[in-house]
Amino acid sequence: MYRRLPPLNAVRAFEAAARLESFTAAAEELGVTHGAVSRQVRVLEDWFGFPLFARANRKVILTREGLEYRDQASAVLDKLAVATERLAGPQGVRVLRLLAPETISVRWLIPRLSAFARAYPNIEVRLRPMISGEEFLSDTFDAVIRRGRMDREGFTSTPFLGESCLPVISPRLLEQIPLATPRALRNHTLLHADSLEHLWPSWMRAAGIEDLQVSRQLRFQSLNYVLQAAVEGVGVAMGPSALVADDLASGRLVTPLEAPVLAMGDFHVMIPAADRPQDPAAVFRRWLIEEQP
Repeated sequence: MYRRLPPLNAVRAFEAAARLESFTAAAEELGVTHGAVSRQVRVLEDWFGFPLFARANRKVILTREGLEYRDQASAVLDKLAVATERLAGPQGVRVLRLLAPETISVRWLIPRLSAFARAYPNIEVRLRPMISGEEFLSDTFDAVIRRGRMDREGFTSTPFLGESCLPVISPRLLEQIPLATPRALRNHTLLHADSLEHLWPSWMRAAGIEDLQVSRQLRFQSLNYVLQAAVEGVGVAMGPSALVADDLASGRLVTPLEAPVLAMGDFHVMIPAADRPQDPAAVFRRWLIEEQP
């Protein structure tokens, strides 16, 4: 049977504003701005074709229709919340839809996901790689990992992983072609990532060798490709500390030059501001922060 229903987000905004008798309080509860609540209420009023609030002197007063719809909407949303909790309670598996860049996913996150699964067996992570950098603008993800902070209405952005950067090389290549000083890089192949093309120029400028002519340079679209090429002895890469930590610990890569250390932006995790502490995205954010030493 076809059901003629208004937009759910508009109903949620109206119900919160009507129940709390305040657009500001509704915005705080939903984790959005005052303007966002006001826009959603207008969407619902346009859908009905009549006002639900009488606006006067900065106060919002429910109309007769608004009062009637508030009671019905609150009852329906309460029933929906109960049904959701029953289905996704302690015995049910809850899904976390996660978007993250390929390199941090492969080199940092995936090796640690088994620990998350053991700690939270009722949360199923569905990881999708960030390709264009614009996928997070949709509403199909519960959490997004990205480098650097981004302000987006209705979301919070929390840093969880700081990074610095140094040249990294495979021990085998280092034995073949020594690298004792920054100027010795002229004898090496430098590996560049299109996504972070500023790393080598910034580091060379800090090292005072921006005029250095190197023997060869190779470019890759992905930083993950660059780091794997360094592991295979293809050349020297700029290695973000968190992304090469496992390679350094295992001896697959080494850092022949200890200075200068190039600072990089933190990785942030973005989740809906309205998430409760027990929601999968909030649990995942807390776990990410706890993973740091």
